[in-house]
Amino acid sequence: MTTHDEHDGTLRWGVLGATSYIATHLMPAVAATPGCALTAVASRPERAAAAAELGRAHGATAHPDYAALLADPAVDAVYIPLPNTEHVDWTLRALAAGKHVLVEKPMAMDEEGCARIEKAAEAASRSVMEAFMYRFHPQQRRAAEILANGEIGELRLVRASFAFRIESGSGNIRLDPALGGGATWDVGCYAVDVPLFFFGQAPQQVSARFSSRPGLTVDTSAVATMDFGQGRSAVVDYSIDYGPRAAYELQGTRGTLMVRNAWAMDGEDGVVTVLTEDGFREETIPSANHYHRQVDAFARAVRDGAPAPMSLADSRRTARVGSAFVASAAAGGAAVVTSGEATEAR
Repeated sequence: MTTHDEHDGTLRWGVLGATSYIATHLMPAVAATPGCALTAVASRPERAAAAAELGRAHGATAHPDYAALLADPAVDAVYIPLPNTEHVDWTLRALAAGKHVLVEKPMAMDEEGCARIEKAAEAASRSVMEAFMYRFHPQQRRAAEILANGEIGELRLVRASFAFRIESGSGNIRLDPALGGGATWDVGCYAVDVPLFFFGQAPQQVSARFSSRPGLTVDTSAVATMDFGQGRSAVVDYSIDYGPRAAYELQGTRGTLMVRNAWAMDGEDGVVTVLTEDGFREETIPSANHYHRQVDAFARAVRDGAPAPMSLADSRRTARVGSAFVASAAAGGAAVVTSGEATEAR
């Protein structure tokens, strides 16, 4: 499966949109990961000078455009942090060029886009993974362990809240509807993913209410419920109107588990709190760079020919549920989550 057997085994990375904010976190993680090297960067033409500076700083080639980077035989894998509306197209182009792909969330804004990527990945015998870096932080792994060992009982309710403020007039692409902007397909992806990750399945039905800041046409805040059946539910809220906030709770039949900072960055310890009938305790989770851990996990999967740790089935599910949120908010009622287009509940 790999494309780097002919040299020393190092997975050589290129970055499309290297001057984006999220890329500034990912590129150092690539450089710091054993068995990985950042070898090429590219950006929009108007950002060429900044991309060239980044290339020099990382010892990477700065290409004049994205297509030139994909044509570079010294690149084995690409990271794509482009605007949401460009994820599917450039992922497909990268696969056609024989590259492995780590693409920022959302992989696609509908399930059909994910299916196209999956088909192309199979045809190219290349790995593709959606970048949900928070999943790779050890506090999420510890929360999953506590849930699995039965300490809080059977999971019944997940609460997740993710928010940070983006100022109007900032020119941020998240405020541009033409680029797939809005809270749902940005910070909302994380809020949605938390219950999907811990329940391990998609909900049967969702009900979402969106609001938009005056003067903007994208959704900027949302509150939603998710029905997983058998008495299991989730309540999520997310926003680019207020914040910062990134917390979740897992409510089981015997107790509660709380993570108050799901974004815990490098140098910042995580904290998992457990409350049961037996008492209360806090576990401090040593700091970790979840971008580095994400890069390492993806690179290991590529080298081993193993499935990516964030599966394409997970990505299809996330896209399906996000589409159901949009359908519910537009209809003003609940939406059934189905494979394909979400439909209004009757």
